[in-house]
Amino acid sequence: MTNTESFGVRFGRLVHEKRNALGLSLSQLAVKAFGRASDPAGEGGKSRIQRLEAGSVSKPQAKTIKALCDALDVTPEQIAALRSPRPPDPYAMADILNNIAKATRSELYSLARAFGQETPEDLSDSNLHGFLTKKAEEYRTYRVQIDALDERIAGLGNLKAAAQDAAERPDFDEVEALLSRVHEVEADIAAKTAEARAANALPRGQVEQAYRLLSGAADSFAGIDPLEPARRRHGYEDRLFAHGLRYGGPGMALSARMIHDALADLPQSTDPVLWASLQNNLAIALQEQGSRIEGAAGAALLGQAVDAYRAALRVYTRADHPVHWAGTTQNLALALKDQGRRTEGAAGAALMGQAVVAYRAALEVRTRADHQEDWADSMQNFAIALQEQGSRTEGAAGAALLGQAVDAYRAALEVTTLGDHPVRWAMTTQNMANALQEQGIRTGGAAGAALLGQAVAAYRAALEVTTPADHPVRWAMTTQNLAIALKNQGSRTGGAAGAALLGQAVDAYRAALEVRTRADHPVHWAMTQENMALLEQARAAHDTCTNPAPHLRAALDHVMAALTVYDPDHMPHNHAKATRLRDDLLAQLAAL
Repeated sequence: MTNTESFGVRFGRLVHEKRNALGLSLSQLAVKAFGRASDPAGEGGKSRIQRLEAGSVSKPQAKTIKALCDALDVTPEQIAALRSPRPPDPYAMADILNNIAKATRSELYSLARAFGQETPEDLSDSNLHGFLTKKAEEYRTYRVQIDALDERIAGLGNLKAAAQDAAERPDFDEVEALLSRVHEVEADIAAKTAEARAANALPRGQVEQAYRLLSGAADSFAGIDPLEPARRRHGYEDRLFAHGLRYGGPGMALSARMIHDALADLPQSTDPVLWASLQNNLAIALQEQGSRIEGAAGAALLGQAVDAYRAALRVYTRADHPVHWAGTTQNLALALKDQGRRTEGAAGAALMGQAVVAYRAALEVRTRADHQEDWADSMQNFAIALQEQGSRTEGAAGAALLGQAVDAYRAALEVTTLGDHPVRWAMTTQNMANALQEQGIRTGGAAGAALLGQAVAAYRAALEVTTPADHPVRWAMTTQNLAIALKNQGSRTGGAAGAALLGQAVDAYRAALEVRTRADHPVHWAMTQENMALLEQARAAHDTCTNPAPHLRAALDHVMAALTVYDPDHMPHNHAKATRLRDDLLAQLAAL
């Protein structure tokens, strides 16, 4: 509860809590409070309560307040407390973070707003608790950073005292050495303070501020060691990258910008290995950005990622750094594969071919004999590139490439076994299922249905290892892929059997959303919503459907939900796809 909130907002929250505690619907409370369809002001009672609970009424009328207080047994003392709220005790808030399950909903709302959630009332209990649990972890991390400052400050005092003693002797060389160390420690304290402030800014979504704080911290070391700003940025950029990867927004772009800043003052010859590592990380950030951006801008970013990987390979040579060379070559292949996916026609096919060549090269160093696990990892990615080639190649040649992809997955699974590497086995099995599903889509008749059945079986096998208890995020991803395969099976299968498969797909998507919540995984939540829209569209087109309108309306609801997350500035590719689907659904509904 904060002093900036109006009495109406606080009163509306109390009404919501009391109504839920009594198990009353809006209509039931309206009748109980006002005894008729309208309240004393002539407005619909249900509507007035709804607006109050949403925080849209800053000054509710006295008659409305009395009627609702009587209906909900709200005491005059409670109303007085709402009119003169006390500011929250920061120590109490910290205790609440450690006992979220025991906190009142009002306390949870206050905490959620403090962490940047503007409308916590719209979240379910589980989503609200999940959001605050994650924020509590971040909060505890930066509290550790703050607490560590005490030790550094104490050490600084000892250094200054030693410098004073040296000056008394006098020993100018020792004074200089000690004052130089004081300079370093003071810079480190300032940097750690900036890091703590950045850690405080990121959970609240203030990514630009975090970037400025971390950049300033890095620059503060320029007078101590010319290379230290680049080293610091090398460590800091991952914080921004991780935030962008999880929440979307500007984090990814700011991560790339921070690396550009580091490289601007770091010639390759000064520290070749650091330079190459920065180029590799820059390529990863650019590649991730490019995968989220539509059209020419996204393709340009992927091209820049390829250039950065090639730059890193000027240092990470096969002769001098074979392991780094193979890893970077594989990353290059991944970027080329992404470019190929986004590029039409012969140019795209050529890029995919370059990706396959890069994977083959990496496999010459990552051999099964010398680097079994790395070989299996490269073999799996090689299979993915073959699968992409097969998807873009017509006729028998495409089918042959898809078959080679399945063979490559099976080869990887000879090393990545269920017994020795259960998690990686499950991931590779899921990827093989993706290839089998693609084969099934491309193959007609009973053979295609059999391949889709193999894909479903492979997904289910992976899910025996990737459980929601032990691997919730991977489990949700695999469950979503299972839903896609079931949707394809159901669309290809007529009658009740096909409808049942589509129903199983619905159940799988709903299960995935138990993990892919909007609070914890907003981007993945939106992607699942978009896939559910495609599923409802398929149900509307199935031969058992006698009334497509409800399915099309459900599909429209799902895609509109996805569009509340897909940021047109930072995720334009996803936004454009979902917008096209929305327009298609609207056209289908209009044609009914």
